[in-house]
Amino acid sequence: MSSAQKAAAFKTIDSTKPFIKNDDVILRNGRDEVSQATRSMNRKDTSFSHCGLVFIENDSVFVYHALGGSYNPDQKLKRELLDSFFTPAGNIAFCIYRYNLKKEETEKLKSVVDSYYKAGLKFDMYFNYFSDDVMYCSEFVFKSLNKSVKGAYNKYVRLDTLPYGVTTDDIFLNENCRLIKRQHFGW
Repeated sequence: MSSAQKAAAFKTIDSTKPFIKNDDVILRNGRDEVSQATRSMNRKDTSFSHCGLVFIENDSVFVYHALGGSYNPDQKLKRELLDSFFTPAGNIAFCIYRYNLKKEETEKLKSVVDSYYKAGLKFDMYFNYFSDDVMYCSEFVFKSLNKSVKGAYNKYVRLDTLPYGVTTDDIFLNENCRLIKRQHFGW
């Protein structure tokens, strides 16, 4: 990637920040083989391979996300600046989606995410939806959102098809979710 492409990509990322609010769902499409394999597990739309939840803290935009492997050696839930999460060096596209949460639901969501983060929630290398002590990315996002709405999203869990649970596209294709911004880096 040239320095001009890199500068343009970070300008694009910066231009999205005014659209972001607490509790947004952030998704990205990675350039690597792991992302390709993850996208293939989606049920309908293979546009994105990874997701997280956004919270604005002290004027900085942070993404909380469950990530494993060599990308995250300690396997603990990550809290990462938006620029790092969307880094153009590792991603070809990203988007912002929003669930219509009430103020108290957003507060509950923040509390749930904070508790997972402080507990050092580990990444689930086996993608087992039925465990709550370790979670994969879309499981973390879904279960956090579902707790904030007192289980109202339980009906979206898929136990009739593999993979069990929720996939990345189950998060952004949910009828309670709407697109805010979608961006491709263009190379």
